[in-house]
Amino acid sequence: MYSIDINFLNDREDRPVLATQSSSVVRQPSNDRTPIAIGLGVLVAALAGVGGFFGLLKYQESTLQTRQAELDQELTELQAKLAQVDRIKAETDAARSESRALAGVFTKIRPWSAIVKDIQNRIPTRAQLSKVSQTAGESIPETPGGEPVAPEAGGISIDGTACSFDDINDFVLTLKNSPFLESETVKLNTSSLGSEVLGRCPGEAQREEPIKLVNYTIAGNVKSVSIEQFERLLAELENQQASVGLSSRLKALLETGVLE
Repeated sequence: MYSIDINFLNDREDRPVLATQSSSVVRQPSNDRTPIAIGLGVLVAALAGVGGFFGLLKYQESTLQTRQAELDQELTELQAKLAQVDRIKAETDAARSESRALAGVFTKIRPWSAIVKDIQNRIPTRAQLSKVSQTAGESIPETPGGEPVAPEAGGISIDGTACSFDDINDFVLTLKNSPFLESETVKLNTSSLGSEVLGRCPGEAQREEPIKLVNYTIAGNVKSVSIEQFERLLAELENQQASVGLSSRLKALLETGVLE
């Protein structure tokens, strides 16, 4: 029998490249963990960055909440101050209204005692007064062609008797010159002969037969005395002894500054 002797070592081909590659593979250290460490470092850095950003957000949120609380407190204080300002404004407006009303009382004075005294001084000797009363007055236009407006100070009505119609006309003319009455509104409303009475009128001779007197009613609007008319009013009041007290009060108001 024959035996075949094959030597694989002698028939082997040299493969330097393969040998080099296999040797290089073999030489790689199996314990090199650098990539893993780098990955872990990147991961840790990322987590740290996220945590820091979250912390920053929480800090900003806390700061904003604190600021909001401060602003809410400031808003509450401002609202309280605004309410106080509104209250003071309302009180001021009320005080101004009261001042205007008080000033209106004094700037539109209706001195009735002085008016009656003035009428008594102007009545003719042949006429008599029987009644003086206050009325609403006659509404007249403030401007030509305007709507009639009621007088603020009202009006006055004078009833009495006179010896003749001429005496009544003289009385009307003297009343038009009164500083207390609106001259254009003073007029004779009614006049009529009354019943017969015994006696005589001033300036007439004594006689036995009865006479007839004339009944009359005169009306006019009372002036609203303004500040500009005060000096004239005071001068008029000084001539009337019955109105000395009223004149003194008006002077005191002017001196104290209540009326300017």
